[in-house]
Amino acid sequence: MRHAEKMTDQGNDPELTEQGKKRAENWVNYFFLKDVDHVISSDFKRTKATASPLAKAKKLDIELYDVRNATGKSLLQEYRGKTVALFGHSNTINKYANELQNDSIYKELNDADYDHYFVVRVDKDGNSNAVKEKIDFVD
Repeated sequence: MRHAEKMTDQGNDPELTEQGKKRAENWVNYFFLKDVDHVISSDFKRTKATASPLAKAKKLDIELYDVRNATGKSLLQEYRGKTVALFGHSNTINKYANELQNDSIYKELNDADYDHYFVVRVDKDGNSNAVKEKIDFVD
């Protein structure tokens, strides 16, 4: 998932807006009946704040990853066989999905797009399939 709505007047590492905080809480509802083994986030205030409610609800720590060095393949290698909720950015989550399915179908998300996310499934043979989905949590 991309981080939720961010403040626009706080520089390169902004906090979430009130709407963003609501969206972060709504991810808990989305994952309510789903097993989650790991909640991972880039090391930015907005992504950690988006991941925090889910991590708390699932009684998991937020695991940080280095957004500058992470790739879809490196994330898969580290978390293979696990269900992971990854919180990233409009210009990274599409890259991970593309890399895992060996194509470039998904473009960067528009800066105002907080409704799309990617579901990536890896079968027992290591074949990956990514699907871009949309959900609107906030009125």
